[in-house]
Amino acid sequence: MAETLVKDLIEEAQGRRLARRLAVRELRPRRVFAGFAAALLVTAAGGVTAIELLAGALGSTVHPVPGVAPIVIVLRGHSWDDPNVLTPAGAVAFLGAAFLLAALPGRLRGVPLAGADPRLAGVIGRAALRRTLADAALDVPGIERARVRGLGVLRRGLVVRATTGYRNPANLAELVHRAIGVRLDRIEPMHRPPVDVRLGWRKD
Repeated sequence: MAETLVKDLIEEAQGRRLARRLAVRELRPRRVFAGFAAALLVTAAGGVTAIELLAGALGSTVHPVPGVAPIVIVLRGHSWDDPNVLTPAGAVAFLGAAFLLAALPGRLRGVPLAGADPRLAGVIGRAALRRTLADAALDVPGIERARVRGLGVLRRGLVVRATTGYRNPANLAELVHRAIGVRLDRIEPMHRPPVDVRLGWRKD
């Protein structure tokens, strides 16, 4: 019995990992054009550099790549710490890094959902998730306004700002937290975000 239970738990954890990998692979923008252009640029620059270095190592005075000779002549007239060299080099390095970052896969289009079948990938939009959680908070008696923020690039958790007209809110914040937890249980996100409820009430 215990062996069967452990085996089921292991298979369930493996299924979750497979589902996560599938969701990341299927739902993340691939930016194919930017990746192809970056790979082509890096390959071309590396090829030109390799050809020129090989020619120099063999003692050749002729530059095999057309158009490289004038650039080499200009560069030989400047030192490495010359601002006329450092400024363009820094700009090229910055643009190259930005280009490579643009070629990386983007973030997921939404929040992946847990599923029983690891071969299926589901997702809910971040804005839609925030709206449905705000509606869950508004279903709590006494809550007049509710806004949900979070699930961005820098914030992984959810911040719920709720307002009530009561002068003594008692355990209202706990009820809001519980209502949002119930709604998250129904939605079943693959990674459940932490929830921080901040309640405002009348103080007059």
